[in-house]
Amino acid sequence: MARRRSASRRDSVADMERALEDIVRWAIRNDVYRETMQRAQVDLPRGHAGLLARLHQSGPLRLGDLARVLGVDSSTVTPQTQRLERFGFVARTRDPRDGRAVLLTVTRAGRALLNNMRLTRRALLAERLHGWSEEERAQAAAVLARMAEDLKSRKDMA
Repeated sequence: MARRRSASRRDSVADMERALEDIVRWAIRNDVYRETMQRAQVDLPRGHAGLLARLHQSGPLRLGDLARVLGVDSSTVTPQTQRLERFGFVARTRDPRDGRAVLLTVTRAGRALLNNMRLTRRALLAERLHGWSEEERAQAAAVLARMAEDLKSRKDMA
């Protein structure tokens, strides 16, 4: 009996993994991104939007630190941050710990843009889940929030 429970637990983890893969694939699809940007009336390349969201999430960062957080080279991040700065979504400020260094921060306009994109994505998701009851949505939200928290809290996973 213990062997059967172990196999079924493995199957449920495999089912969760497959479902997560499908959810992530949907979330990063080009057509979903384009529809989100069109509805939000935003013309921002995908990489720029991701960089802006990560900078907002991580707080003010030096360019090199932002590149490390994103897992890319600074030469990749530099033109993107410059373009976001020209659009008024990112600003450079002096690092209070080292006056020679510069921190990148998301501006009020950048935060408003991210909020607009988030609300638009949320509406798109709600449309896709239109057949779900409020109770089903609440249950799924609770389970996904718990999973996300458990996955984030693992110290051995970066």
